[in-house]
Amino acid sequence: MNKEEYSDVSDSESEEVHEANNHNEHEEEDDTPEIVVPERKFLKEDEDYSVPFPVMRECLVLLLQSRRILRDMMYYRFKMDRFLSGNLSVFEIQNLLHSQREDKESDWIAEIQELKRNLVSEVRRNHTLERDLNRLDKRIALLIKNRGNIQDVLADKAGLKAPKHKGDQKKPELINDPKKLEAYQNLFYLLQTEPKYLAGLVYLIQPEQMESFLGTVILTLFGDAFTPREEFLLLSLYRLSIQKEMANIATVGDFLKADTVVPKMIITYNKRKQGTDYLKAVIGPILSNVIKQELNLELKPNLVYAAIISEQEIRTGEKSTLDRNVSHEKALEVPEVTKTIKARVDQLISICEQFLDGIISSLNRLPYGIRWICKQIYQIAEKNFTKSTQDEILKVIGYFIYYRFIQVAMVSPEEYDLVGREIHPTARKNLINVSKVLQALFNFAQFGSSEKHFMPLNGWITSHMGDIKNYLQEIIEVGEPEDYLQVDKYMELTQKTKPVIIISLPEICNTHQLISKNLDSLVAKGEKDDPMRIIMKELDEFGPPPDIAADDDREVQLTLSNKFQKTIEEELSPGESLLSQTKEMVISLLRALPTLPEQKDQSDEPPNLVDVLNKARQADPSLEPEIKKILDNLKKLEEYNLTTSADNYSSFLKAVALEVVNRAEIREQQKKEKQRLTTSLNNLRKHQKYLNEQIAQYNQYLQDCRLKHYQNKSKKKKKGDGAKVGPFKFSFSELHKKGVIVDSEVPQITRKKIKFVISSDTVGVFDVSAKMAGIDVQTMRLELDDLLELNSIGTTTLELDQITLDVNMTIHLLNKLFLY
Repeated sequence: MNKEEYSDVSDSESEEVHEANNHNEHEEEDDTPEIVVPERKFLKEDEDYSVPFPVMRECLVLLLQSRRILRDMMYYRFKMDRFLSGNLSVFEIQNLLHSQREDKESDWIAEIQELKRNLVSEVRRNHTLERDLNRLDKRIALLIKNRGNIQDVLADKAGLKAPKHKGDQKKPELINDPKKLEAYQNLFYLLQTEPKYLAGLVYLIQPEQMESFLGTVILTLFGDAFTPREEFLLLSLYRLSIQKEMANIATVGDFLKADTVVPKMIITYNKRKQGTDYLKAVIGPILSNVIKQELNLELKPNLVYAAIISEQEIRTGEKSTLDRNVSHEKALEVPEVTKTIKARVDQLISICEQFLDGIISSLNRLPYGIRWICKQIYQIAEKNFTKSTQDEILKVIGYFIYYRFIQVAMVSPEEYDLVGREIHPTARKNLINVSKVLQALFNFAQFGSSEKHFMPLNGWITSHMGDIKNYLQEIIEVGEPEDYLQVDKYMELTQKTKPVIIISLPEICNTHQLISKNLDSLVAKGEKDDPMRIIMKELDEFGPPPDIAADDDREVQLTLSNKFQKTIEEELSPGESLLSQTKEMVISLLRALPTLPEQKDQSDEPPNLVDVLNKARQADPSLEPEIKKILDNLKKLEEYNLTTSADNYSSFLKAVALEVVNRAEIREQQKKEKQRLTTSLNNLRKHQKYLNEQIAQYNQYLQDCRLKHYQNKSKKKKKGDGAKVGPFKFSFSELHKKGVIVDSEVPQITRKKIKFVISSDTVGVFDVSAKMAGIDVQTMRLELDDLLELNSIGTTTLELDQITLDVNMTIHLLNKLFLY
């Protein structure tokens, strides 16, 4: 590094170094010894010895660069603090406005609202298509498996109806009055944004009304969480409800003992899209794998023993002489029972391992809402019940995650559409046994003497308790909704377009009636100015809501509105509306004006708002009316003490700056929301296309099955062709001897004269005629699938008119006659 390289160092930088040295000499007494510059032995005549040596010069340059970086960092920090606090100049506000997109914000909001309306409509349409598809699937399964009555299938097919179009219906009388409609819009807006009313109402309704009410609250009022706003409001309701629930119980364990309201609310919450998506992705595949395996996980020794006898009777056709009603201990003495139970325990452990691995490994896929609700339960319980141990509180978390969420789907998967087939009773019993074992694990408990048959599972439960505790502790490690959803109360205040819900007429009426009945419990009688009392008073002027049938599926779209926004502006702050209007006018004007030049000299004061407005008026006379209106509004705002001309309306300019800063954040949120809604809508429409294709294929397949069976039925069948269609004749005594008839009200003298004729025109459906002297005295129809179902649930007899049949022996006889 030579002398010329440093000749470019500016005088100002040299002065800074000089000032720094003087500052150090006067204000700091540094005990560090001075650096002694060694004498140079070899000198050059052309070298300037007044310039420091290269190493020292490099240090000085690094010091200068460090000071520059530090100064820039401090300036940036100072600028960001001013930016976030709204202390911006007109120039900076203009830069922000000009950096924003030119397209109008209102267009985006209108588009988002339209997307949301379309999304709700598509979801409802898809639900209808899915129900139709499931109905067709069950009919096809019935036709193929049971070879049922074709005429019945055709009759059932007539039940598949096209969804009604809302436009074809007349406007409901309930909301034909515009003022009444507005009152309902105000009511549901208040219920949506003020959780205290719903949190109180859920504790006042009758148990039989709870399910329908929660459906209105969770699924209708807050939608399917298509927007962060609705999710944020719904989670606020849950937080308040949990606080209320915790305040009314003595110990944290009471959550597990009493049938409280919050668990029911959580079940309804979990039925929303996020919950069902998780269950379909994580639990659904495991369920399907377990169901398709033809397993029997029954562990009670006496039931295993009885099942062995039943299978033997069907196989041999001989009625067993063994006693079915034996004790557990007696049944365990049979080697075959012990061997069967040991094998089933191993199978049960293997299946429990599958579910446990799936649950723990999918922690990050668990919906944010349920995790945050569990976090609230943990924090509130920890605060309210200081004597409770961590394990006791974690039990409550496990109760809500497993027992009230995952287990519900395991034992009733059809409620969440997790499996595409009808579940056999044995498979359902298997799932119940699996769920019991996992429930004990999540409860940190073991099986005792009351459930001896599950005690072989205790070792497996103990070995996995640590895994469950870690899992439950990680569940509650989530951030707050404000951060995760990027939503706060400011977003609600700046929302330009009103929210929309689609609600059925029965839901409107039921909600109205519930609030009217419980108004004094929701709101103290002395609070006449409470918003809920004001709205309900208006609705009472129209009389009580009419009784509407629960199956009335007519729906209306309510554009929710805040009745009290204008009242607050006029009564609490009369100038608030004027302030908002003036801010919008200034923002629009600053966006249209050319950017002001940046102040080069920091000593000069930046132009204030009035200066900018006056210069703009001089530069463009066409702006005179708008600028005059702004200045007049500023004077009026000064009368309301919302700003002052003493500081050149700097407080108003700060409010404008905050509006612009927050508007940019809201704009970004709207962009993400629009993308999310568009993606969801596209996915729904793709799924709708798939459903329509599936329905067309199922209809065609069902029609082909009908034609095939019709052709088989129309063929003439001769005795020699090997087709066993009957008729087969038996006397009363023959069926009694075979064990088919076990009891009868027919008189003894008449039994000898009766002949039973069994025939079948359709495989699996059997007509039994009782004849006396060649005349039909009674006709019965038996279906094989009904008999098999009775056998699967442990029913041993079938009572008919005047006779009782043994289920197992009847199945054996029919199999032997028609299917073998």
